[in-house]
Amino acid sequence: MGLGDRIEERRKEVGISQAELARRVGVRQSTINSLVNGNSRTSRSLLKIARELQTTPAYLTGESDDPAGNLPLSDIVLSSDERDWIELLRGLEIRDRQAVLQLTRSLATSAKSPSIHD
Repeated sequence: MGLGDRIEERRKEVGISQAELARRVGVRQSTINSLVNGNSRTSRSLLKIARELQTTPAYLTGESDDPAGNLPLSDIVLSSDERDWIELLRGLEIRDRQAVLQLTRSLATSAKSPSIHD
């Protein structure tokens, strides 16, 4: 399996489009498309592409068959939605961020507790 196949496989597993991957990496979609189609064999953005695809450059280039490689657990566990959420939270004022955290904790606690509807 080549670089393009591995990028496509990981992209689908992560659940993002080529356009979204390009946006997150900061390159044109044509750059991603060239890698996928085999018109380019590498990119200066390969590390960023690997991060967005929650894998390693070694996996994408075929040097490793383990998509997780030596990634920190936080990079493996977070979905693209979760990572988007974190970026949105970082843009909030600290007071608003604390309110969102309190609300999230409350929702998580109530989700664990049996309700009268169970």
